[in-house]
Amino acid sequence: MNTLQYLVAERAEISPQHEALVEHNERYTFNEFHEKVNQLSHYFLEKGIQKGDRIGILAHTSIAYPVVTMGILQVGAVVVPLSKSMTPYELDSIITSGQLKAIIHHNEFTSVLEKAEQTAGLSFTLKIEDAKEFTTQFSAYNTNTPEALPEVLPEDLALMMFTSGTTGKSKGCMIAHGSVSAFLNSGGQEERANIDKSMRYLFVHPFFHMSSMSILFMCINTGNTMVCSEETDPAKVIEVIEKENIKMLFALPPALKYIVEELEKGDHYDFPLKLAVSGGTKVSESLIEQYDRNGMILAQGYGSTEAWIISSWHPQMGWKKVSSAGKPAPHVEVKIVDPETRQEVPTGEKGEVLVRSPYLFKGYWQNEEATNAVLQDGWLAMGDAGRLDEDGFLYIEGRYKDVIVYGGDNIYPDQVEEVVLAADGVLEATVVGMPDDVYGEVPYAFVVKQAASALTEEDVVNFCKERLAPYKVPTVVFVSSLPKNSVGKVLKNEVKKQALAHA
Repeated sequence: MNTLQYLVAERAEISPQHEALVEHNERYTFNEFHEKVNQLSHYFLEKGIQKGDRIGILAHTSIAYPVVTMGILQVGAVVVPLSKSMTPYELDSIITSGQLKAIIHHNEFTSVLEKAEQTAGLSFTLKIEDAKEFTTQFSAYNTNTPEALPEVLPEDLALMMFTSGTTGKSKGCMIAHGSVSAFLNSGGQEERANIDKSMRYLFVHPFFHMSSMSILFMCINTGNTMVCSEETDPAKVIEVIEKENIKMLFALPPALKYIVEELEKGDHYDFPLKLAVSGGTKVSESLIEQYDRNGMILAQGYGSTEAWIISSWHPQMGWKKVSSAGKPAPHVEVKIVDPETRQEVPTGEKGEVLVRSPYLFKGYWQNEEATNAVLQDGWLAMGDAGRLDEDGFLYIEGRYKDVIVYGGDNIYPDQVEEVVLAADGVLEATVVGMPDDVYGEVPYAFVVKQAASALTEEDVVNFCKERLAPYKVPTVVFVSSLPKNSVGKVLKNEVKKQALAHA
């Protein structure tokens, strides 16, 4: 398998009657999953979708998401996952820069599309129904694989996952079929035929994140049942885990903390969950130990949208290495270089993390400058400070770039600054990440307002709320001036240092 085009078809041939997708009382076998994908493929072809067209998905964590994703890939188009918290302002940017052909969305997001100015340029939008209605939404279409499908090659794009760029503009990470296929094949083909039917996976983390998208493909590849849930209340998540006999889930540290604390409140004899996986931000040793005390394994991974998977740590690797990001994944090379000279540093010394693997992205969509800034000679510069110990374990010890990691979401300060500076009465502004016990970091905007302006901090916050996703809206602090270097560049580290000193 070198592409994702027939991933569902191949799995349906291996285990047609094995349960594939579950949401509430709606259940699909892999054969039914395949038929739904075929019906959607016929619909896309009828609408004129061609190979390489980019189609956005703005939807809940539901059985519709995997079906739509694989339907797009089967006709050779490109999946563009969109954040559920996206504002019309942000959506316009992605429609324009990504040259989207269509958007598939749940009803809840209709108002966002209606307020976005650029949706008028789309060929079409499609509102998908909730689980029960979605089951019959495309029933009029043929369940057989369309005959007129284009040939998809490993180098063709499968995904374009947008991340806000450091220039304030959205950057589309181009991910090829071959990159994802290499990742799936790294575990060996025997996994595909010899599945453990008891390994049921719960999706509570949004599909628009790289982590969930990669796990989606893994589950199809190995034939694991995927249970989709929008539940955020820990007690209800536990109910789903027990009802559906869930063995595995991925979630960010805050969610995992809430779940295990809720679990400890009651009597949950023979709790089925065996493995929780986290990433996006550092997982504390105390949380890993808390899961261990409750008979569950908590593993953590290190990666990015651009790099896919880089490394992972599992308790079997040894508790002495629990503070590490684990060992590099199969076929992944990691080296640590001096951030100034770009020369490799000795084992144990800190430097910038560089990665080379068959899973890397192809670059940023129509942004050669941004691509060349991070991808050189096949090595991706992560912007993270790290070190490798004598046993080959990777430790992440901070970041060289200014990106703020809010839970598992990246917030690029320049994008937030662009919005803050557009507020009437703002003279200067800089945005930095400040420590937070729950989310790791949260954005703070330090603002110098124009003389005699009646602008308030609340005014700036409200201005941002109209233009940014909720997690990007900063806490606003007015200051008289911002520290700068000799050429007038704001010294973000000094701003953060001063803020922490007065916290």
